[in-house]
Amino acid sequence: MKLMTPRAWAEKTFVEGSAPPETTLRRWMQEGIVPSKKIGGSWFIDDDAWSAEGDDLVQRVLQAG
Repeated sequence: MKLMTPRAWAEKTFVEGSAPPETTLRRWMQEGIVPSKKIGGSWFIDDDAWSAEGDDLVQRVLQAG
């Protein structure tokens, strides 16, 4: 599990200048759209889980067990 701050994750994931605002990232985390974890009062995005969920081949391999 590789936890990243929402801002760091957005900078890594989106093309420069296209990252959503912090409020959108927070909503995505709260709604479970982006795999994340709240530690204390801070949110962190699980980059490894996001990468695995975004790849159909990885999903098929994981489901095949």
